[in-house]
Amino acid sequence: MEKLRILKLLSDDTRYHIFMKLLEYDELCVSELEELLAIKQANTSKHLKLLKESYVVSFKREKNMIKYRIDEDFLNDNTDLIRYLLT
Repeated sequence: MEKLRILKLLSDDTRYHIFMKLLEYDELCVSELEELLAIKQANTSKHLKLLKESYVVSFKREKNMIKYRIDEDFLNDNTDLIRYLLT
């Protein structure tokens, strides 16, 4: 994904905060993000869907919950951009 599209995707405050929490905690489920960011489940899921469709976020199913994380390929391909976002 080109850098400009990523920046546009993360220009939304909620998506940016979700992205940053996933970087900080490595892996979170919707309810954990909901609690950390004080946002509703439906809103969290909507933003995660956009991040997932853009290959920024990946997920894995653990029993009855889904854990989200920053996609490994995305991390490897965008280390310079991530460093920029962390400053």
